[in-house]
Amino acid sequence: MIKNRPLYRQGKCVPDSITQNLLSITDFSLSFSNHLLENEFCDLYHQWINSTSFNFIDGLDSFPYRHFSQGTTEAFDKWYIRHSRKRFRIWKGEYVYHKIMFKTGLNWAFLDDEPLQKDDVVIISLPFADSGTAYRYHETLEQCERLHIPTLVDMCWFGTCYGMMFDLTYSCIEEVTFSLSKTFPISRHRIGMRYSKNKYYEDGLDAYTQDEYLNYFSQHVGIKFLQNFSSDYIPQKYRNVQIKICEELGVEVSPVVCLAIGDHRWEHLNRGGTHNRLCISDQLHEKYTKSLEI
Repeated sequence: MIKNRPLYRQGKCVPDSITQNLLSITDFSLSFSNHLLENEFCDLYHQWINSTSFNFIDGLDSFPYRHFSQGTTEAFDKWYIRHSRKRFRIWKGEYVYHKIMFKTGLNWAFLDDEPLQKDDVVIISLPFADSGTAYRYHETLEQCERLHIPTLVDMCWFGTCYGMMFDLTYSCIEEVTFSLSKTFPISRHRIGMRYSKNKYYEDGLDAYTQDEYLNYFSQHVGIKFLQNFSSDYIPQKYRNVQIKICEELGVEVSPVVCLAIGDHRWEHLNRGGTHNRLCISDQLHEKYTKSLEI
């Protein structure tokens, strides 16, 4: 575990006291694990995503196959294997795990450095990991569409954002991934879901389901949070505080309530891309709590 990170560097959820309280009273006994939870979990997660009134999602129903995933990360591992003979492409500033895994022997290159080619495969986050915006999303997807490039859209910051348009109607998109780690204080429970457009007959996530070899523990926790908090809970509660903090720091407001975008004064936070990203999750809760005391 990385300790003593510089202030604002880590990307994490808001330490909201109400969501933390739910975690503290959640039953962690294994008595609930005598039946398969995946259908219940995936159906509830799907309803939770579509219930947002702060964002607009188009095209998610064209991905009929849903599987529990331990965060988005497990779904990425399956994607790397499925497309291991292609060249992987990401924008600078993406989730650092991609670059770590690419260096294990996979062929890859930053999208910033050279144009897309027909044998490439793309991973892109929306909201973008480096800014919380729709950074070069449509530009990238239009090129992937034209070149028939398989694409995975990572939506792990969903549940923390507002004012976003999620256009998933591009035919090149094969998978969409979600995670609850950035929304709720349950990142160590590894709770996510993968949508796919096609049925995979040779796939780890599908095999886990067929053999009922799943993390019932984490699905149980996820169901509790999905039942008790809406997908707009965090942005609705904290976006006004986010705006105030950004004004005080002199930084740009991000569509992701946990993030802000800094100018040259924040270069020490640069993650290799074109943005200087601040994570203000701790400050959001602190300032919100103080406002209640006034």
